[in-house]
Amino acid sequence: MPVGKHVVLTVVPPDSRNAEPFEILEYTGPSSPPRSLGRAWSVGSDTAGEGVWLIRQDGPDDCRLQHVSLAAGELGHGQPASCRTQVRTETAHGLLITINADAAESTDALIEPATGRTIRQAPRILGAAGDWVLLDGLTDLTLVDLRDNSSKKLSRPSIGAAPTVVPSADGAVWAVDFANPAYRNTATQTRDIWLLRPDGPTWDHAPGMPFVTEHLKRGGGLGWSTAGDLVLADRVLAAWHPGEPQWRLSQAALPGGNWSGFAVLP
Repeated sequence: MPVGKHVVLTVVPPDSRNAEPFEILEYTGPSSPPRSLGRAWSVGSDTAGEGVWLIRQDGPDDCRLQHVSLAAGELGHGQPASCRTQVRTETAHGLLITINADAAESTDALIEPATGRTIRQAPRILGAAGDWVLLDGLTDLTLVDLRDNSSKKLSRPSIGAAPTVVPSADGAVWAVDFANPAYRNTATQTRDIWLLRPDGPTWDHAPGMPFVTEHLKRGGGLGWSTAGDLVLADRVLAAWHPGEPQWRLSQAALPGGNWSGFAVLP
């Protein structure tokens, strides 16, 4: 995952029955090995892009939310938290988490990390960036302005399950991927990428969408470059700047095997 100009890696063992927290590593460049940040159940970037929030485990049912600076190390002991909390990302308005992650009764919340106070809670918060959060609904989406808690209903531009949302670094434009792993109840996988501009709000369709893919379940991902290009890893590596007529394809080969996650380096 990208954290400012850094990349943080989560080492997930192939055995899904693993009962130990994952090792968290900071990627410092090709000239040196990744640096360990210790073990945690979950990790998310802080709003400054200079550190991470971690769910540390101290005992069988004893976990805490801790802030760790990539430059200065641990910033205090942290606050008590459930071991089943998934940290996602921090915004200027709070820390986005999933409560009871991977359970049927999971719910999403934007919290004040220092106190745990809930700022906004919903069954499914698709993304948060800048002054906005995007909520999932049965037939539509809801965009909430955290400055005044006003909300707007948005029609889904594409049919499918809950989309993947990847905001740009400044939060001005969000890539929304309405991926479908079973198009029309078949084995066909499709992707359909749209751009949402919350200030409008407006939708723009990325060129060449939708398309058939075989990479949804193998971690094909999206990310934004510092130049404002949307970068896609799916069979090939491609980049597109909003407004351009088509994607620019790279000759770089994507790694084989079982990988997940995607981060664009500055």
